[in-house]
Amino acid sequence: MPEAPIRGDGFTVQGLFSAFQFRLDSFQREYSWGRQDVKALIDDLAGHFIRQWSPGQERRDVRLFEPYFLGPFVYYRDDEFAALVDGQQRITTLHLLLVHLRRLAAEAQRPEYGNDIAALDPLIAGTSYGERTYAINEPERTPLLESILDGSPYSLPAEASPSVANLNERSQEIDELLPETVRDEALPLFIHWLLNRVCLVGIDAVDRRQGWAIFETMNDRGVQLGPADLLKSFLLRQADNVHNRSRLGETWRSMMTRLHSAGPQATTRFLQALLVGKYAIDQSDVTDIAISFHGWVQLNAEKRLGLVHPPEFARFVERDLPAFSRRFTTLAAASSQPDQGLEPVFYNAVNEIDQMPFLLAALGPDDTDAQFRDKARLVAAFLDLSYVQRLINNGDERPHAASPEFLDLLRDLRACRHIDQIKKLLGDRTAVLDTSFSAVRQYGLRPDNRSQVRYLLARMTVFVEVESGRPDQIARYLERSEPYEIEHIWANKFERHQAEVKTEDRFRLQRNRIGALLLLQKSHNASYQAAPYEEKVEWYRGQNHLAASLHKVSHQRNRPFTEGVVKKYGLEKLFRSFDKFDMNAIETRQLLYQRLCELIWDPQRLGFDVPPKASSPERATARAVAHRTRAHFGAITVARLIGVNALRVGEELTLVYKQVRHTARISTEGQIELATGERFDSPSPAGTAVTGKRTMNGWSYWKVDRGGKAVTLFEVRSDALERGLLETEERHPEQSASSGLF
Repeated sequence: MPEAPIRGDGFTVQGLFSAFQFRLDSFQREYSWGRQDVKALIDDLAGHFIRQWSPGQERRDVRLFEPYFLGPFVYYRDDEFAALVDGQQRITTLHLLLVHLRRLAAEAQRPEYGNDIAALDPLIAGTSYGERTYAINEPERTPLLESILDGSPYSLPAEASPSVANLNERSQEIDELLPETVRDEALPLFIHWLLNRVCLVGIDAVDRRQGWAIFETMNDRGVQLGPADLLKSFLLRQADNVHNRSRLGETWRSMMTRLHSAGPQATTRFLQALLVGKYAIDQSDVTDIAISFHGWVQLNAEKRLGLVHPPEFARFVERDLPAFSRRFTTLAAASSQPDQGLEPVFYNAVNEIDQMPFLLAALGPDDTDAQFRDKARLVAAFLDLSYVQRLINNGDERPHAASPEFLDLLRDLRACRHIDQIKKLLGDRTAVLDTSFSAVRQYGLRPDNRSQVRYLLARMTVFVEVESGRPDQIARYLERSEPYEIEHIWANKFERHQAEVKTEDRFRLQRNRIGALLLLQKSHNASYQAAPYEEKVEWYRGQNHLAASLHKVSHQRNRPFTEGVVKKYGLEKLFRSFDKFDMNAIETRQLLYQRLCELIWDPQRLGFDVPPKASSPERATARAVAHRTRAHFGAITVARLIGVNALRVGEELTLVYKQVRHTARISTEGQIELATGERFDSPSPAGTAVTGKRTMNGWSYWKVDRGGKAVTLFEVRSDALERGLLETEERHPEQSASSGLF
């Protein structure tokens, strides 16, 4: 048989970057992937990996993990290079991910990671005539890639191309988008899974002209059946009784037209969200629907959807799907722009919470518009509350249908038929949260939580503005292009506050506390620069009420503010002006911000039916400990190590960075508590907080005393795994028998 003139070959990621050094033709468009594109890729990769991973596995175990297919790319050979015709966005992002993983592995400071780093090095860059040349040979990108590898600062040149500018933005987001488990505990295994189990197909064109022809054929010609088309074929075939054929087809076409108006991939997002929200029972269902929702329906039509006879299929196509698709398009619109009454939907979209399965789970096909909006608002508000509670406790686990806790919520919502049932369900779940928001007192800005702090400041700023009779500008405050940004009330001048704070580390922590922060328009914030507080407070007068309140004039002859906010909510002692802004002022503002959060996220204000006396501190603490002890997707938490007596409540932890010694202790809630009182579920963000370093593998930096020897938490974790402690039933974190380490 003659060989085909155009060939397609499979490559692992390791094989891809081993076989080729890529270059980009001048006709290629710029690297243009946005945050959502990169997030989708990382979510898919990390989610696929984490579902198969468990603590204690060896690197070689990833040979048995399921592979992941990343699609095709088109190239042609040109001297020693492979010219990319199609696939630049994915391959560039993959390369950027490899660079970040290499830096994370190096920063972990683990000798056993040496071979993992060695596996990455030749894929990231080679050498040519004594110079390092990166796998995608674009010299203008080299300084940025060098800075990521070295962990050194990078200043975007004024003449930077759109590709470099976009790469710089995406590189700053990758660490945030990578789940902490992948960045820390499972890092070596994720590296080898990515290199050896993630695959692409390369189509080898003869030359540039042939490459263009293949690209055009793949993208412009032919009609390919997508998953929605396959689902349509199955459903209509099962529902067909001759008389309803044209009616069903027209119903489907109308639904597709409606969904198309909701943006790219809206049809897929709708069908996946509906199937997960209304019918998924376990994590396996969630995974299978994400992989092939049309295949899942064919396998589970009777068992999960209750579709057996043609009339049932017809009703699903003619009643259920159109009704829910109309609700989905309304919710999609509310996700991109605030809709009065559905504002929490917008908040969740900003925070990248996958909320659609939960919103659709609570709806019925016959709900009136009022019922639909009430249900959606309640569920979205609860997801927002749950997320905010996690982030002020220095976690960033977003509500997601794949997590056991929220899969339970999904099933419970599905069983609710009426508004009152949803209010009671969400009230019961709210009752075990700490709605006192006491964690705000210790909360502050870190290199890895800027977007979360910005969100809190925006919500507090808007609350005060709206209660004072001003318009709601939340969309402007949270715009991704950042016309508003975080303002430090203390300028970055240690010497001005040295007498009070004593050390530069203490100064940095105090300066970054949320009570020392505001949200200001970017142009104003830039103009203030290093001005002292006494000058800046005069400028704050013309800003939003949260900033202007620092000046005494804002409290004079300003009834909308003083009557509508300060007196109405009894904030006279907290909403104060300050002639000087010292540590006492910061503490007062921390308390003010705590109270504002309690008002904004008041369960009764949100509409939940909270049982009386149910939200006691004891119950909230017990639930928090249980959550921290439970391993999300199998991860090992500090609380879990306490539960098996590998760590003890009250033990002191130390971290030395740049010759500065930091201390913390293990709290009764199973967290790492800093000297400032700030608490963290995980060692890594705790390390970031005390050092100011953007990323840090805290398991390798934090140490605990074992018989006079300082032992890393990494070693404590490894010892617990080797001794099988983590395979036994977890005990209460307050049990504190001595560890057997060493």
